[in-house]
Amino acid sequence: MKETHLEQLSDLHAAAEPREITPPMIFAELRRGVLGQDAALRYAAVGVYKHTTGKVPGNLLLIGNSGTGKTTIMNNIQRLYHEVEAYRPFRAMTIINANLLVDPDRLEFRPERLLAVVEQRARAVLGGTATAEDLKETMERATICIDEIDKMSAVVAGKPNPLGVVLQQGLLTLMEGESVALRAHVLVDGVEQERTLDISTAGMMFICGGAFEGLYDQVYYRVTTPGSGEKLKSTAIRTADGQVRIELRFALADYFRLEDLFIYGMVPQFIARFDNVVILGDLGIDVLREILLNSYDSPFVRSRRFFEIMGIELTIDDLAASLVAEQAEASSRTGARALRGVFGRIINPFEFDVGSGELEKLGDGRARFTITAPLVRQALNL
Repeated sequence: MKETHLEQLSDLHAAAEPREITPPMIFAELRRGVLGQDAALRYAAVGVYKHTTGKVPGNLLLIGNSGTGKTTIMNNIQRLYHEVEAYRPFRAMTIINANLLVDPDRLEFRPERLLAVVEQRARAVLGGTATAEDLKETMERATICIDEIDKMSAVVAGKPNPLGVVLQQGLLTLMEGESVALRAHVLVDGVEQERTLDISTAGMMFICGGAFEGLYDQVYYRVTTPGSGEKLKSTAIRTADGQVRIELRFALADYFRLEDLFIYGMVPQFIARFDNVVILGDLGIDVLREILLNSYDSPFVRSRRFFEIMGIELTIDDLAASLVAEQAEASSRTGARALRGVFGRIINPFEFDVGSGELEKLGDGRARFTITAPLVRQALNL
């Protein structure tokens, strides 16, 4: 009999060492904080398992439109490391922007910038002044998340981009395993001294992510070009009010080929260092609705906390929530971030002057304000 998610989570927190924490257990934990990307989370769970057991690298390249959850996945891996005691040795995880790793004036890759951030995280994990052995061991188990890797393509607007080539070749060297000298202050016989540490990157996990917007257009053009032998797929879409319509939809995952990345401008040897290239899907109406209602940082939940200051309970009815999600879903290039813009147009007038809405008295000086479907339609001109 398969374990339930609750049983898997219990086993995960009770594990004495990383090898006891299976990919399904990791997946169940990550899924608590990432909605609508189960396929990507399965790859992430396997990558974390490979990294923490130390047998093979679990490097991942995440491709997805803005707002689909790349950074959310990274943040939840970090949460996993910090909440699970068996993962204590792996808590030196950092997220850095790709362009910070290259000196544009000298066209140089600067690995020391990356190691400086990793060192800072390692010291935060270790607390106080660390010994050379502790600092080296913690840094060499780090997880490195590099965001906006797509901005470092070797080709930009059809022209060679030297910065992109330098970055990809530099990261390629680190991902293959390199020893990098790091000057650091450490404890030696109880006394703080400066020492040079040889930090090996062979045991680090690299997670790179980017929107790769041009890649979507590039593959779409290939698919829709006459004579390509491919065509867009018809998809049944259920609207907020329950109607069903058929639309032609383009999803990158349906047509993606690895060589598309080479045409985009990613160096083949660099791509070869990733265990998996993971394409995050655009978020559908149901997922966006769940994010709106339940995500801690969703605009609705934030507004609910705002109205609590004034003793007002903010609620939203089912159809209204579905209408908001439907409008956000129409902005597939911004994903969950579109919820903020859509919901902001609805709620801002009432956050400015709550008296402009209809309040239901609850007693004890409290009141309730409900966002209804008619209110949403009026605000959004639907």
